[in-house]
Amino acid sequence: MSEPFQPIQSFYGGSEVPLRFEADIYDCEVIGKIPVELEGTLYRLGPDTQYPTLQGDVIINGDGMISAFDFREGNVSFKNRYVKTERLLKERQAHHRLFGRYRNRHTDAIDTQGVDRDNTGNTTALFHAGKLFALREDSLPHQIDPDTLATLPKWDFAGAIKSTGITAHPKIDPVTGEWWSYSFFARGTLDPDMALQVIDAKGRLRREEFFRAPYGGVAHDFGVTREHVIFVVMPLTVDPERIDAGGDFYAYDPDLPSLWGIMRRDAGVGSIRWFRLKDCFSGHVMNAYTEGDRVHIDATISPGNAFTFFKDVKGNPTDPRQGIAQMTRLSFDLSSRTDHVVRRPFPGAIGEMPRCDPRRTMSKYRFGYFKTRDGLARLDWQTGELLAHATPGSRGAQEPVFVPRNAESPEGDGFVLSLVNMPTEGIAELRVLDAIRFDQEPVARVRLPFRQPMAFHGNFVSRTERTQSPT
Repeated sequence: MSEPFQPIQSFYGGSEVPLRFEADIYDCEVIGKIPVELEGTLYRLGPDTQYPTLQGDVIINGDGMISAFDFREGNVSFKNRYVKTERLLKERQAHHRLFGRYRNRHTDAIDTQGVDRDNTGNTTALFHAGKLFALREDSLPHQIDPDTLATLPKWDFAGAIKSTGITAHPKIDPVTGEWWSYSFFARGTLDPDMALQVIDAKGRLRREEFFRAPYGGVAHDFGVTREHVIFVVMPLTVDPERIDAGGDFYAYDPDLPSLWGIMRRDAGVGSIRWFRLKDCFSGHVMNAYTEGDRVHIDATISPGNAFTFFKDVKGNPTDPRQGIAQMTRLSFDLSSRTDHVVRRPFPGAIGEMPRCDPRRTMSKYRFGYFKTRDGLARLDWQTGELLAHATPGSRGAQEPVFVPRNAESPEGDGFVLSLVNMPTEGIAELRVLDAIRFDQEPVARVRLPFRQPMAFHGNFVSRTERTQSPT
């Protein structure tokens, strides 16, 4: 491997350097005391490029790295492994880079024909129906052994699925156990084909309906309520000529509105109503719920391109400041004939990677959690209170994951888990916060003797969930 590593473009104009190793730590160092209620595993997934990349490569093109913090009787063990995709194994065999720009096969080496080059399995770790999956939004999921983190074959739902991929932002219905999903560019072309997918609690594909969006863009996240589905499409557009010339897969078009397509869960995709919003770019959704004829979706909203490593359609860089997001409630009145949407930004709630109590997914809820420039934050939709948990000395916190104290505890009673890198010490810490005393010191800090690459998204799987068979 003679090619040097290039800085990898990341969010807010920053860059990342890959870690490039797998590790096991039995009995991690713990400062404080692990709560007795924490029994299970936190799975996290993100990109960590193993081989040098082309200049200007972007963070979302990295090889998948899955990690696990296993909590057991007050002790914590850690392991991380690359997702051994077809792409990564091909490069390991060659001992050098073979694949180029994000979703652009025209920049690859000549001996890569027929390789699944885009499926890096690098976005979300999901446990459902007894299986652990590594998800990426333009591809089918890889199965992962939940104990060893070994990569298992890709999963196509026993051959039932027709789409080329499923979203990396699934919504699990806490009442039915259903996995709600969708796909964009669902037929494998650059046409704006989408597909709604529903997988039952046993992991069987029960519904797949195809439709077309008004234009081809980014559909990174979406919302589901007890009654409705909200498809979210952002104006990062595709251009076959640009891609064929070796350019970026996406480019930001500021003249296009964002798209918000709403349908009832019990209706067909032909009933989708599209709302068009200007200066309203969304990366992630905290939660959504329905009140009568009104559908509310709480999302990170910025006035401009939040994926600023992609230029605009004229080839110009976009202003990172326009991509800074604020937690905002969008309210759609389905009884109205107009496309007017009420926007209610939550004062001071500037940040990303929002989460809520998973038991309140799809329903009206009170508390939400997200990362900020200085650490973490908890917002209260009922009182308007915003609490901050600072992480001084860190390079910023990663996605917060809420874990209920127990199945019967009220909303907000539990723990928030988030990893931070401490650059001056060269270590990483998984912080365990009491969610009720959110602004106080962590109840425990699980320390790793090395930093961790960025993980996009993860989930905590309780010991009970791990051992139960799908019902």
